[in-house]
Amino acid sequence: MMSTIEQTTSDGTHTGAGTGGDCDLDAIEHLACSARGIKKRAEVTDASLPQLQAFKKEFDSARTDYAAARETAKTDLAAAEETLATVAEHLRCRVTEEQRKRLKTAVRQVFDEIRKCDGGWGCRVGDCDCEFDDGVKESDTVATLAARIAQYREDVGKAAAFFRALADEQTELPARAAKIKADADLLLADTADPAAGKDAVLFWARLLVLRKRAENVWQGFDTVASYMECLCKLLLCALKGWQTIAILEGAREERICKEESRRAACDRKRDETVAEVMAAYSRLCPPEATTEDDEDEVSEPMKPAEQGR
Repeated sequence: MMSTIEQTTSDGTHTGAGTGGDCDLDAIEHLACSARGIKKRAEVTDASLPQLQAFKKEFDSARTDYAAARETAKTDLAAAEETLATVAEHLRCRVTEEQRKRLKTAVRQVFDEIRKCDGGWGCRVGDCDCEFDDGVKESDTVATLAARIAQYREDVGKAAAFFRALADEQTELPARAAKIKADADLLLADTADPAAGKDAVLFWARLLVLRKRAENVWQGFDTVASYMECLCKLLLCALKGWQTIAILEGAREERICKEESRRAACDRKRDETVAEVMAAYSRLCPPEATTEDDEDEVSEPMKPAEQGR
């Protein structure tokens, strides 16, 4: 035999859970919404895995590949510097000290501006740049979660783009060094022209630019270790970001589900008002019945002696 369990609603109304009482099925809706949130979290995680796995594969081979790239670049840079030293000897007497100083200052200014245009060199990610808050509060709404998710996706996108750029260094670094060597050879050939005297200042500018390019060829990574450390930071940044995004996407999806359920319940009350009223009526317990003794106490008049007391 099913027992009746007394319940009290938020407004103090007594209801009975049993054959004739309240059958509260909200828990099923909550479970369904929780399942939607879990599913969404899994979907976001699955979507992020190809990128993360590809990055890990690149990271695992980066140390060997980047070290080899640096050795190749060093060979070309050494050859380029030897050529530029010869060029400098050819031009030294054709360019005044004042011209050399002014060109040196101009080269420094332009390269400083180029560096600003590139956003700086080296590892452009700090310890505080990849902080992701995966906490979800009761006060968080679909809108607030969506805003955080959008910001975190942007942050992860920047980290991923920088990771790809650094990974490309394994091919771009030797290419830059080879270009410097080729340009140095071309400059040497140009200065050998009998008419080079009239272009001596221009040639000296080309010389200084090539030396500056050779100086900056590592783009802020003076060692293989510093390069690998930056790659690691970026990979961990992307990993933490995606983990947090998955959690927040799940929480957001759960809230969307609950909001849809709430709206559906409201629509049902509007569209089927009578049925809802009857359902509420059936859940309400009747008032407690009074006993015969209670009725006697209420109906029996007071005796005169008792009234005088």
